[in-house]
Amino acid sequence: MLRRQKDTDAARRKKTGRPIFRTIFNAMMLVMLVEVVLLAVSIAITNVDGRLNQNAKDMLNMQVRNRVSYVQDLMQDAQNLTDLSEHINNTVLAMQEEGQLNLAELNTSREKSDALLTAIAPELVNTLRAKPVSGIFVVLNTVNLHNLDVGCGLSGIYLRDLDPDARPSEDNADLMIERGSSAVVKKLGITTDKSWQPTLRYYGLKGNGFSKTPFQTAWEDGARLNAEDYGRWTTSAYKIGNDSRTAIAYSQPLILPDGTIYGVVGVELLTSYLQTKLPYSELQDGNTGTYFLVSTTADEEDTSFIVSKAVTSSEDMITSEAPAGMMNCELRADECWLTLRNKDYYAVALPITLYSRNAPFSNERWLLIGTVNSKVLFAFADNVRNVIAIAIVFTLVLGALGSLVIARNLAYPVELLYHEVVDGQEKKQFPQLSHTNIRELDRLADALTSLNSELLNNSTKFLRIMDMASVELGGYELRFDTGSVYVTDNFFALLGAPQPKDHFLSVRRFEEKLSNIQLSHPCTTTAEGDKILTIRREGETRYIMLRVTNDQTTQVGLAEDVTATTLERMRIEHERDYDILTGLYNRQAFHRVSEELFHDPHQLGVAALLMMDLDNLKHINDTYGHDWGDQYIHRTGRCLAENTPNGTVVSRLSGDEFVLLFYGYSSQDQIREKIRTLSSAMKKSVAILPSGNELRISISGGVAWYPANGTDMDTLKKYADFALYQVKRTNKGHLEEFSMEIYQQEAQAAQLRRDFQQLLTEERVCYVFQPIFSARARKVMAYEALMRSDMEALRSPATIMKLAQEQGALYEIERLTFFKSLETFAHPRSMQIIAEGVETAAELRKVIELGADALQGYFLAKPAAVPAKMAPAARKVIAEYSSASDSG
Repeated sequence: MLRRQKDTDAARRKKTGRPIFRTIFNAMMLVMLVEVVLLAVSIAITNVDGRLNQNAKDMLNMQVRNRVSYVQDLMQDAQNLTDLSEHINNTVLAMQEEGQLNLAELNTSREKSDALLTAIAPELVNTLRAKPVSGIFVVLNTVNLHNLDVGCGLSGIYLRDLDPDARPSEDNADLMIERGSSAVVKKLGITTDKSWQPTLRYYGLKGNGFSKTPFQTAWEDGARLNAEDYGRWTTSAYKIGNDSRTAIAYSQPLILPDGTIYGVVGVELLTSYLQTKLPYSELQDGNTGTYFLVSTTADEEDTSFIVSKAVTSSEDMITSEAPAGMMNCELRADECWLTLRNKDYYAVALPITLYSRNAPFSNERWLLIGTVNSKVLFAFADNVRNVIAIAIVFTLVLGALGSLVIARNLAYPVELLYHEVVDGQEKKQFPQLSHTNIRELDRLADALTSLNSELLNNSTKFLRIMDMASVELGGYELRFDTGSVYVTDNFFALLGAPQPKDHFLSVRRFEEKLSNIQLSHPCTTTAEGDKILTIRREGETRYIMLRVTNDQTTQVGLAEDVTATTLERMRIEHERDYDILTGLYNRQAFHRVSEELFHDPHQLGVAALLMMDLDNLKHINDTYGHDWGDQYIHRTGRCLAENTPNGTVVSRLSGDEFVLLFYGYSSQDQIREKIRTLSSAMKKSVAILPSGNELRISISGGVAWYPANGTDMDTLKKYADFALYQVKRTNKGHLEEFSMEIYQQEAQAAQLRRDFQQLLTEERVCYVFQPIFSARARKVMAYEALMRSDMEALRSPATIMKLAQEQGALYEIERLTFFKSLETFAHPRSMQIIAEGVETAAELRKVIELGADALQGYFLAKPAAVPAKMAPAARKVIAEYSSASDSG
């Protein structure tokens, strides 16, 4: 029976919910907001602007990387002056030998220096034509620069080609002499520049001169290195005299084989020429990028360093922001940045390798820096971000307006039906619902009208079905709009609670009572959301499933006694996962749990797989019976369960085989301590056998480590099983760790055993014969058959015999030797070898008898094989055997 219990106070309160218009509008707005949020999150996750910025950086990096290779090749080609230096040295030595030159007079005799310069000038012109340089020079000096007066003139020659890439003129009309004496100019016939001077002025060691630093470094170092090792590029641009053109230069000292230093030779690259090789327009559209060819003495690890500008790709605003040719570079998150005029410039700085590692100037690192203003470089990403933001704002505005219109149109028909139902409720009669021209709503109205008349009949039928059901059921219904509560008579009794004494329950009181019942009994939740209460009363345990469904104004609950099905499910799950004898995980459960753990390496941490095998189980079964053997296994299982930390996966795989998985540790030493504790506990576990003897658990085990030995279960099981096998074979009753060295040795031994089996199967042996010579008789008395194998690992007969003894195959070797040696012995070549040692008829007769049919047949078939010195006797013996064989 259903009992209706009403709370009059609650019935008077009017309960209101959210209007359908607001519900639809809020839902649509929520969907739109979720879509916008998902769009924003997806953009954030994909990092569109970051990737666009990175693409811009990568393109800049690629351009600079391509350009730095070109510039490095150009400068390395320019500084390769070995051939020119050797030509000048050879010229000097030849002139010295002919008496035309004395190096000591180079600084004092203009005539001597002009003669040398005139001799080497053609080769300078050829080198200038052959290399991608705009100038070449030689400066002569044989004294320490500290001893020279500032402003004094040094003899030398300085040639320049303003357009190295143009086709050279046959009469050198495109060349100019910047420095050189009148005699040299007259001899060469090359035009002098407007700033021409006959000598090169020495202005002291201070500053960044293009020739003095390499010369003085080699002088002070005693010319211990090769001339090219002292070579150096000027770290900043320079001018020659009053010439307005700037350049950088590479120079190296001129050193004779005896270590005499008599000047420098070098090449020049005009700044204007280098700028043509640094097309800044390739860095960024709109010509907003700049190349800097710089040098620095800072270490590669420095996060902030000063560089010296040598050449820039253009004289733009950026160049003017680095006074005195110096710039400060800063590394931020492994990226190079320049800050000029309070603006950030993203830069790609790549090294140019010009000096060997042990050269005196190797600390002067050269870099090619390509830089672009960050706002210009990242402008596209900024524009994309702004467009996305504007699109999101427009989406929100249009979505809100659209949601408002749609919600209004959808809510009106439902509100119409709602008001008609409310009016009918107030009039205590079911209304005639209007048609809304919406198919679903009209069908719902018709269905409500027909269902209303059938409701009472169906309720009565349902109650009768519940009374006749074989499973005890109970239920309730709460109506929040009216505050009424319907409860079956047996509902509280099913939940193990006393029946309420009063006959009236409010919704609030019923919910409190049901909540107290759930809190006072163990409760679990199924995957479907149903709750199963464990009711223990008077030594009996029952399981009650409580299903609850809700709608806006009603909550319906059903209580069902599921004791039988729950107990059966628990029994099946226990038998599926646990070993009956020990209560530990069985093989299937162990593999399932282990597989779940190995899917989460972070949860495994440092782990160890311990495979264990009971010792003496067969002896106990044979001596005391299988019942005692089962007790032995049971005691072992209990000892493992009670002496391992919580969370350790402990399992009995089969008869006497156990496996443990320790996991979640930070070091192997922590696990070793747990294993030692377990081993000690097993040794202390004692049982008294029927004979009165004490039975202690003796177990052998092998340990494999995760991740040190392997990262998957199959590998760890293989290694742990190998370690267990080693223990069982050498030191039973102990736990040992896996050793890769021993495993590899065993693998080699196993391969050797497999090769031995192949040798037996395929008979991969042959035999050679060694004569046994009698010193007394002074002749060969017999032949010894020696075994040989063509298998690389079994070359030695001693190895073969050792393996045969280990594997019980001595008989196979004996059989193989007997038949194989006789087969070889019977071979015609072997017969010939033996026959060559026979000298008399008696020996021949004995050999034929020893060789049986094969040897006899050989001599009978090939009489010519008999040595000439015994031919008469041999014919007689052969005739005897021939007649004997015929009569036989």
